[in-house]
Amino acid sequence: MRSTISCALLFALAFAATTGVGSAGRAGPVAPGGKIGTMKVVRGEEFDSDLYLFNVCNALIPNACRYHRSCSVPRVQRMFIGLGAFEPTRKGLDEFWKRTRWNLWIDGRPVGLAAFGTADGTVRRFRPTGKPAFFRLWKVILVDATPGKHTVRYRLRAPGATTDATWTVTVAK
Repeated sequence: MRSTISCALLFALAFAATTGVGSAGRAGPVAPGGKIGTMKVVRGEEFDSDLYLFNVCNALIPNACRYHRSCSVPRVQRMFIGLGAFEPTRKGLDEFWKRTRWNLWIDGRPVGLAAFGTADGTVRRFRPTGKPAFFRLWKVILVDATPGKHTVRYRLRAPGATTDATWTVTVAK
């Protein structure tokens, strides 16, 4: 039986489309340093940013299914939008990561996640369980997010289960 931690996914901001893959046209995946409109998507960790989206927006995804959430954030220069997962052991995290496939879209544009890389860490107390946990997050930062509404969509596919989570994020003027 999977623990609460292994079922919980931390999804971080990455403004993505609610309409699906390819909805933004034929442009290829955004690579580090690439642009979506006037916004730039760069490689970086939470400590490289001014705001971690999921400290403001609810990122806890307890079960594989489709989620739609909305939130508002202040306008900042660098917003960390990294997505990830938590497990009670590093071995469990590695095993989970090997059998999953991740996708990210920002305002409908696909993002080439592999080029951004990941960062691992630990927490002494994972809120849903109150126990220590290991985590892995994609290293994605959105630079100069424009005021107004944006979407971020993460899709995680594991054998027998798909999680598709979209956040509509309003950036203040």
